Amino acid sequence: MKIKSLLFTACCVTLIVAESGIAQNSPSNHEAFQPLTMPSSTPFRTGSGVPGPNYWQNDVNYLLEVSLDDQDHEISGSVTIDYTNNSPDDFPFLWLMLDQNLFHSESRGSKATPLTGSRFGSHGFDGGMAISNVTVEHDGATYEPDYVITDTRMQLRLDDELKAKGGDITVSMDYEYIIPLNGSDRTGRLETENGWLYTIAQWYPRMAVYDDVSGWNTRPYLGAGEFYADHGDFEMKITVPHDHILVASGELLNPDEVLTRKQRNRLRKAEKSEETKYIISPEEIGKSSNRPQSSGNLTWHYKMENTRDVAWASSKSFIWDASGAEMPSGKTVLAMSVYPIESDGDHAWGRSTEYTRASIMHYSEKWLEYPYPTAINVAGMVYGMEYPSVSFCSWEAEGAGLWGVTDHEFGHNWFPMIVGTNERMYMWMDEGMNTFLNHYSTLAFNDGEYPPRFNSARYLAPMLNVDNLEPIMTHPEQISEQNLGLVGYFKPAAGLILLREEILTPERFDYALQSYIEEWAYKKPTPMDFFRFMNNATGENLDWFWRGWFYETWVLDQSVEEVEYATDDTEDGTLITIANNENLVMPVVVEVTDANDNVERYELPVGIWHRVNEWTLEHNSTSEVIKVEIDPDKRLPDVNPGNNVWEKSAP
Repeated sequence: MKIKSLLFTACCVTLIVAESGIAQNSPSNHEAFQPLTMPSSTPFRTGSGVPGPNYWQNDVNYLLEVSLDDQDHEISGSVTIDYTNNSPDDFPFLWLMLDQNLFHSESRGSKATPLTGSRFGSHGFDGGMAISNVTVEHDGATYEPDYVITDTRMQLRLDDELKAKGGDITVSMDYEYIIPLNGSDRTGRLETENGWLYTIAQWYPRMAVYDDVSGWNTRPYLGAGEFYADHGDFEMKITVPHDHILVASGELLNPDEVLTRKQRNRLRKAEKSEETKYIISPEEIGKSSNRPQSSGNLTWHYKMENTRDVAWASSKSFIWDASGAEMPSGKTVLAMSVYPIESDGDHAWGRSTEYTRASIMHYSEKWLEYPYPTAINVAGMVYGMEYPSVSFCSWEAEGAGLWGVTDHEFGHNWFPMIVGTNERMYMWMDEGMNTFLNHYSTLAFNDGEYPPRFNSARYLAPMLNVDNLEPIMTHPEQISEQNLGLVGYFKPAAGLILLREEILTPERFDYALQSYIEEWAYKKPTPMDFFRFMNNATGENLDWFWRGWFYETWVLDQSVEEVEYATDDTEDGTLITIANNENLVMPVVVEVTDANDNVERYELPVGIWHRVNEWTLEHNSTSEVIKVEIDPDKRLPDVNPGNNVWEKSAP
């Protein structure tokens, strides 16, 4: 029998509470069902989890003009930032983020890196941004403001306050930095057979977010916690050696200057094709005919609108291929991949564009249409990292691994690039949400060519039942590195799968999540906004679930406690007592098998645990009961499955 929902009303089955089997009220159950403490509704954020009538966020636009020196591995240039204060507060100062300062030998992140090393560490490299020529244009005046740089933050102290509700200011500065070899697995450079390959991110001074929740968000960049940024428009003019190919977030505005006629024609044909087409084939790498000029430098001009970040990659080692991806609206996105000859092959990066195309098409059809003109997968030294329309994935990835990392990084275009969550504080809101999306995209890809990362929450149970596991709501820098994958990715994803398939229904959950994405697209929700929205859109008070799964490290142990007959006649009915033995509560599925091979399932709502730890149901047996099993499909993360089954003893 297919289980459609575990929130059936009591009238669907006959339930009785046996006087002798009732346990006393459980403090843990009372705690589980207490309402969550949530902030009061404001004009900016409502009790229903939607943006309020006076919701605001600040606007920021960037002009970036930089050069890449591939001899000294250096980025140098300037940034001009146009910033609008839409908040109700005047600003006597501004805060900017200088992410590259993580790689200074005296940075907090460097000093906090253990001697044994870390994926996010920066031992053995002394980098950081050199800032100069800082100027401000404000209210008709241009001046050099006082400023203080503290680790990865920069405070600009203004001569006159930037006024609330529309005050504008322009900030400009020059900067330069040495590109780290391994930039916390988010940016860096790789030496290949045909030259250096640069994957460039966290590469410009960026405005910090000022919001209605925390004011200025100035948590330093330490490596594990990612980013939080305002949306705006970017214009990038990036000068690189003439023999490089450069791909970046957004639209290339000067293809006639940086691409050959053959390459432009190939791109136009690829955009109309569902099959992957070469723009630069393996045989063409390094040939002078690939480039419109034979010496000097070329400036690539890109523009990206309504985005919270941009990234780029540059190398003379790139194979380049592409195909078109038609969106539900009928527009076409150009899916592309660039990778070195070492990554080529039908089992490896030769399928990257196919994966990229399938990924963005699935999420566009299922959740919200992909908004950018291109989707570019870049092979490099970064294992896996996402930026709007550009993903960095390992040059060594292949097969199911390449599908998995490609799909995961492009899924991030929805969380947190469109739904702009604070990654530096709430890792699960992008990593966990995205891993949840990836589960279904993998099931859908190529008729299930690759297995999903997990089929149910049951496999997580042993990992959840450990003493040192942090709650999902823990800030990323406080999660031990060995637990990051479980706490930030898999546990929240498994919880959302439980919510969709076992607690609600796919139809109810999908409607709610689609609505949430639409309401918060290009805005900044908090976890409380998400919890409130899902409660309201599904019509369920899910506080028990948010508390048990996200705020606590509680575990689940459901059991069959007792099976007895109502009378001496087995056909007069059977009383089955089940128990909830740990703090975490969940709905229950009980499957009963009679000796005459009659099998019946009972689907009990989570509300049976409101007052008691034990619950007795009556099964209308027609013969002797030989087996009773809780969670027969093994879909719940029960830490003690050995007590889930009762079987009649042999005579």
